[in-house]
Amino acid sequence: MPAKRLKWATKLAYLEVLRRLPDAAAVSLDYFRVFGRFPNLANPQLFTEKMQYLKLQDHDPRTPPLVDKVQVKNFVANAIGEEWLVPTLWHGEHLTQEILSDLPKPAVVKANHSSAQVKFVTANSNLSSVAQEANGWLNYDHHLVHREWAYGNVKRQLLIEPFIGEGRAPDDYKFWVFDGVVRFIQVDHERFSKHTRQFYSPSWNRIDLKMNYPDAPANVPEPAHLEFMLEAASKLADGFRFVRVDLYDTPQRPLFGEMTFSPEAGLCRFEPAEFDLELGESWSYPEATNEVAQLRSFADAFKLREDE
Repeated sequence: MPAKRLKWATKLAYLEVLRRLPDAAAVSLDYFRVFGRFPNLANPQLFTEKMQYLKLQDHDPRTPPLVDKVQVKNFVANAIGEEWLVPTLWHGEHLTQEILSDLPKPAVVKANHSSAQVKFVTANSNLSSVAQEANGWLNYDHHLVHREWAYGNVKRQLLIEPFIGEGRAPDDYKFWVFDGVVRFIQVDHERFSKHTRQFYSPSWNRIDLKMNYPDAPANVPEPAHLEFMLEAASKLADGFRFVRVDLYDTPQRPLFGEMTFSPEAGLCRFEPAEFDLELGESWSYPEATNEVAQLRSFADAFKLREDE
């Protein structure tokens, strides 16, 4: 079997195993896949452990519409103004070649319920192929893979927005906000080609940190509208213990991207690794309660399901 097919078959088999597991066991196994150890869910200390805890425990009913790329626009308009929104050209549950042909180009097709399901459309795109691929995204259960509860409560749709970059995907400024305060800013550059990632303080001093992607030697210039972006991120995050707010900065004004309550599904491979503990220790979280507090090992995650 060719290596590519073997890799795909292995991934499908792994996802099938995850699908059959209770949430706590699935989260523990997924964490082990990335870090080579199981998370401490009874007394989480690392940021990544606290993320897994919150995925299991914190089912805040406010979050599903905020991770929905269609519905969140209502929240943003009310919180910081409609001028922050990228216009929606179309949204719905079934995309056709005819719909695409009638829309201005270039444009971006997205799934509203998941991450990284994005397709750029130009005048030269095969519209039939784009529609077929995008419709297939609606079969993907984002919640099931990493047990991110909010995504499992989103009505799956596709949406199309105008392309806002100038010849390439715009830099993505991701504001990590803890208890309403921006702690640091993640900058993703060339996300769909030579993806690099850097981190900056709110005063735009570079932080010596990597996460899941390589960094670039040259510093990213401070965005022209940084102060407005910091203020907007704090307003959107108000009332939440943690959320990452993604924004773009165009020559005209900054624009809203999305909100996520578990970046990278909480599986952030920080370099240096010590940052995981530093970030976790500096972030307060609720006392472990109920089912999650009972977990002492990966085996306990299965035992809880057997005892039900």
